[in-house]
Formats: sequence, C-alpha cells, structure tokens
Amino acid sequence: MLLFPGVIDPHVHFGLRSRGTVTADDFVIGSLCAAEGGVTTVIDYADHLPGASLGESAQARMGEIQGQSCVDWTLHQNAVRVDQDLVRQLEQLGQLGVSSVKCFTTYKEAGYMLAEEGLAQVVAEAAQAGLLVTVHAEDDQVLARARAAAEAAGDVGPGAHGRCRPSEAEVAAVERVIEIAARAEGPVYFVHVSTAGAAQAIERARGRGQAVFAETCPHYLLLDESAYAGAEARRFIMSPPLRGREHGRALWRALAAGAIDCISTDHCAYTLEQKELGQTCFEVLPGIPGVHTSLMLMGSYGVAPRRLSLARLAQVMCEAPARLFGLGRKGRIAPGFDADMVLMEPCMPRPLVGAELGSAAGYTPFEGIDVCCRVRRTYVRGRLVAADGRSGQALLEMVRAGLLDGEVQGEQDVAGPGWGKFIAASISSGTGDWR
Repeated sequence: MLLFPGVIDPHVHFGLRSRGTVTADDFVIGSLCAAEGGVTTVIDYADHLPGASLGESAQARMGEIQGQSCVDWTLHQNAVRVDQDLVRQLEQLGQLGVSSVKCFTTYKEAGYMLAEEGLAQVVAEAAQAGLLVTVHAEDDQVLARARAAAEAAGDVGPGAHGRCRPSEAEVAAVERVIEIAARAEGPVYFVHVSTAGAAQAIERARGRGQAVFAETCPHYLLLDESAYAGAEARRFIMSPPLRGREHGRALWRALAAGAIDCISTDHCAYTLEQKELGQTCFEVLPGIPGVHTSLMLMGSYGVAPRRLSLARLAQVMCEAPARLFGLGRKGRIAPGFDADMVLMEPCMPRPLVGAELGSAAGYTPFEGIDVCCRVRRTYVRGRLVAADGRSGQALLEMVRAGLLDGEVQGEQDVAGPGWGKFIAASISSGTGDWR
C-alpha cells in the first residue's frame, strides 16, 4: 500500500454550459468521480459573463458550486474581452482568491478569442497583479484554413476531427504566445498541450529563462489519432484532438524532463447520446471524461514502466499545480498542510470499464485499457470521501454495514457532497516571483 498526496486536477469542466446543453457531470457527480480516482482538489472555470466584471463572473460561478462538491475546489476565470478597468478587475480576482485567468487564441466565432493586443495587455496586467495567465493555444487562422479545405473536399465527418485541427495550429499559437509573453514580461501556462512541437517550444523558452509552464493530459500520452478511424470516433473528440504516436512519446519525455509541469484531465463529460447529435466533426460536442482514471493511468503507464519516478508523479499531479496556482496548503503530506491523502496499491492488470466508473457520461475513452494500480482510500482534510470505488451514499452504506470498522469511528469520519470547500488561492508578489 502506498500513501500518496491528494491529487490536484488543474483543469476540469463540471456542469459546463456550452452549445445549448450542459455536460453530463455536474459538481456533485464530477467531484464524486474525482474522489474515487484519488483527486482531492479540482480547478474549474468561471465563464466571463456578458456585462459582468471578471470578479462578478467568478462570484456567480462560486455561488453555483457552493455546497455541491465532495472534494475541495477553486477556479480559473475566463477572460474573453478586455474592459477599460482591467487592472481593477484583476486585482479584485486576486482578492477573491482566484489566482489565474484563461485566454483563448481561437473560437473567434464563439466570442472567446482575444486579439493579440488584448492578450498582451492581459498578460502584462495580470503579471503586475500577481495572476497567472493560462492559454488555450490553437491558431485560429490555421484552423479556419483547415476547415475550409475539409468542407471543400467534403471531408467533415467525425473521423476528420484531427485533420481539421492540425498540430501546426497548436505549435504556431504556442510559439506566438511565448513571444507575446516575453514582450509583456509576464508568465504564461499552456493548457492541454498535445504536440511535440509545442513541448519543444516551451522547453526552448524555459531555457532562455522565460516563465512558461504547461500541462498535458493522459489521453495525449496514451491514446492516438488512430481512434478517429473507427465508427466510434465521436467518443474521442476533444480539442485539441488526439495526435500521432510520435507526439505521445515526445510528451512523455517532456514530462519526465520537466518541460511540462502538470497533468490535468480537461474532464468535460458528455453522454454518447449528446455526442451522437453531431453529424460532422464541427458539430460533435468536444470533451471526454477523465478525472476518475487519471491517477490509475499515470501510475500504470508512467511509474510502472519507469517513464516517471514516483517522486516525479507526485510533482506533476500534486506539488506543481499547488505551487503554480497558489494552493499553499495542498500538494504535499507534511505538517501544516491539509490532510489530503490517497492510499493506492498495486493490483493485477485489469481493464477499465466505463460502465463501472461514476461518470454520467457512461463511458471512458480508455475502455479496455489495463491498469495495474488502484485507489483504495481518498481523504480530503482528514475525512474519508471514497473507499474501494465507492463514495457519497454508497460510502455511507459501507460504514453502516460495518465494512470500514477499524478505519472510521462512524459516519462523522466520512464525508460526501458539501464537504468540499472553495480554496482561496494566494497570488504571487509580482513579475519577479514565478513561483
């Protein structure tokens, strides 16, 4: 049995409203999945609401989540426009305990994309306010050209997803944002990095002393674009898309070498019924479940084959997200830290089965993939929130049946939805403190 720090997933979307629908996993279901997977803190997103400031948008999202989560949580704030009082708004975010904003270099038609001058302003002003700018980096013009070519050729089915969001779009955007951040003298963090070229650009920037950080996801490490060749391509549509195997190998190397800082899941779970409503790759809802399986997968395919040391796994899944996003009592097992802990154990290889996992999506993109470790217990601030794949009401029933005698004194030692609380993040002291 191994005692591991509680995992921090720095990128989830629970209860996301998008494209006229809502993701299948709300904060109750999503946080229970997290607990069963050894994740004790998640960082979700607040939409930048029309007519509202960044702080007002964050407060609205906090109100939606309050009282629902089984695990602790905090927020990134989306920034899709630059208001005249940007400095004041960023300072207000910091006062609320939100330490990061998210910008997009694409989704222009949806109103998410910031022009370069706007992005530069956000990076510069956020650095002065002590906030970290995170970026969804795909070049909008490259994507527009790929879409036009696909539509002209009639190649727009679900299986065309990767061709319509080519790797060059991510590499070009990452390189450009790095240039913008260097001029603005501010740190940046790239979400869901999926390509070798982007990882190499990040590594070069870090070699020059620039404050550039990044995450990748288990699906970019373990799955590849061959998934789009089959009849079930919709199951694997997320943005950015899956890439060729050479990109996965490069991402593993970058993760081991320190060029990529964190593992996230970008958990954005839709049911297959929701996904099947889309007939083209542009219409299929992008997103997959993942928070339940990330630690098992990273232990099985990172540590077990010695791609990563156990210490490095703790860095990328616990310590680094706590440090970068100002979660000072998270990420380690040590005096003065929250008692967020996971008991893991090796097991005989067994396949993942989506129907056995907790997501309302009802499937996993890792269906049939063997894992050789499992999460036995998850504790959030000292309370047991999951045991042997059970959480919430099922966990209480285990206690009442006496199945956890000797581990807990009674129901007061376990917790479910509502136990998780908002964690106010600290901000950095400015451009010289990255982190």
